[in-house]
Amino acid sequence: MKKKVVLTSIAFIIGIGVMYLCYNIYLKKNTISKIKNEDYINIKNESYMTYKDVFDIKTDVSRINKKASKYYSKYIDFLAPNGKSIYILAQDEITDEQLLYAYNLLSFYLNNLGEDVQNQLANSKEVLILPNGADNDGSVPDEAMIGQNLNQKEIANIGSKWYIENDYEHRDASFEEIFHFVHDYGIGTVQNKGALPKLTEKIEKAIKNALPEKETDWGKNGLWGYDSIEWLKELSEEGSLAQEYIVSVIDSYYGLWEAWKEKGGMWGIYCAKTRDEIKEKDNVGYKVITSMLPPYINQMFRIDPSFEGNFIMYLDENIPYTYKSQYLQYLTLTGDKNSGIIGNDLDNIFMGNSGNNTIDGGNGFNIMQFRGSSDEYTILRDSDKIVVKDSIPNRDGENTLKRIQVLRFTDKDINI
Repeated sequence: MKKKVVLTSIAFIIGIGVMYLCYNIYLKKNTISKIKNEDYINIKNESYMTYKDVFDIKTDVSRINKKASKYYSKYIDFLAPNGKSIYILAQDEITDEQLLYAYNLLSFYLNNLGEDVQNQLANSKEVLILPNGADNDGSVPDEAMIGQNLNQKEIANIGSKWYIENDYEHRDASFEEIFHFVHDYGIGTVQNKGALPKLTEKIEKAIKNALPEKETDWGKNGLWGYDSIEWLKELSEEGSLAQEYIVSVIDSYYGLWEAWKEKGGMWGIYCAKTRDEIKEKDNVGYKVITSMLPPYINQMFRIDPSFEGNFIMYLDENIPYTYKSQYLQYLTLTGDKNSGIIGNDLDNIFMGNSGNNTIDGGNGFNIMQFRGSSDEYTILRDSDKIVVKDSIPNRDGENTLKRIQVLRFTDKDINI
């Protein structure tokens, strides 16, 4: 009897040991393949540009809102300086890349508008929701609409099929809807005071300039609201004319309507479809947008893993998506396809994916950033290129670099 007990105990101890060993092998493997800035990378380089990855997406929605967990399956949050979170909730048809795109665009607005707007929005406890389907198509129950919505079929994240093809059947409403969220609950409106009353006043002056003085002329003349008199009246009653006007300016400012074959921006409602046209035709609106947002999108955006080939960042009128991509400054490839990026004239920061990438920085002072420490890479120099190869599988792959001035690792920068 005692011998049987001893043997059972030994078997139990061996089993625990095997489980512990397997767990550590699993942990090590996932530490290599699932890179996450805060948890896995020891960043000693103060110049290193941090970013969100798919492993920053969380799935326990109930800890935020039990009601929301019935309808939403994942979320990501932006942490404001006051320690409170601004949440983005997504339904199950939203891809991780669409969710990260929404997060990066929200971050772009918030980081440029400042800490007061971030704190104001966090204090409001409002959420940005990403429901399935298209807006008002009836696929989402009313009780699930618990915040500012941006629907799945209207999120054309960078490098996706809808983005590359400029598919206006799935036109990217992200710039519009996310700015509504920031405007209403952060910046503030005439009806709802916020963190930036002077900017609120500027936007109000711009909408007054854009509409004819007489309401009977709305939809006929002016700079905005063409052929939309009933909609304009409805917006006026709601007190949201300024909110809808300013997003038309933003869309055209960042090139979202330049590929559209009709006249004007935002389905022809706005007088300008290009940045130059805004400056010429709506100079008041141009001054507002240039006072609050930069000319280029200075946030690390992600190219969809479905993308193949070279992603072009400079304007080429024969490649219509470049009307938008010309305003991007920092980009990372995702997934494992052997793809590349060709930069523009800006000072760019690039990151590759786990495949074999070719990165041509273009003009400007360009940085190639990696996910690990410099001693984990092999650097080979040639007359017209540099090849950087990662020693750790499924991370940065092999990168052939041209017109890159700095290699940036988690421990240091190397000038080349």
